[in-house]
Amino acid sequence: MTGFATYTDLGTRLKRVFIGDEQAWIDELLEDASEHLRTVIGQEVYPQRTVTFEGWPAGGRVDLPQAPVVSIELVARAGEPIPYQRGPGYVEVDGKDPVDITYRFGTAAPPRELTRLACVLVSQTLLPLEQQLGLTAGGLSSVQLDDFKLAFANAGELSGMALTKHATASIQKQFGREGVAIVEASS
Repeated sequence: MTGFATYTDLGTRLKRVFIGDEQAWIDELLEDASEHLRTVIGQEVYPQRTVTFEGWPAGGRVDLPQAPVVSIELVARAGEPIPYQRGPGYVEVDGKDPVDITYRFGTAAPPRELTRLACVLVSQTLLPLEQQLGLTAGGLSSVQLDDFKLAFANAGELSGMALTKHATASIQKQFGREGVAIVEASS
């Protein structure tokens, strides 16, 4: 899957230039952070994808499994296109038999907030990684410069690649299933 940020994005925010093997390493960490964000959100969000799935109407409605929905390409039953009405995150059809829905979802570019949060997640893991301490479970609590020293707190919920409760709630609200949808109809 494509990350929400690149090594260039992180370098700009940290006023740092990543060179050589660091670029691939940072991009890999940013992809890990992006997957974590997708898990928190419960949606893929970016990049855009076109998928087809089989849905079973409940009361004439089939919920689309991913958002934000860009377009409905085709709604068909037994291989034949059928009329439908599109609502926010769902399609309405007549009948109870299953339908195949081909639709496009996701954003064309990564949302700036998700780029920022991917960079935040990676930047908070860089110091332990660059000191070759591995992927730690404990949170870094202090750094001493003279006679170099790192101190770690016990492993808490904000150690490693983690978001605050506020950030988690915010991105779930912005990019989760409650996202914006455009209504369209076919004839």
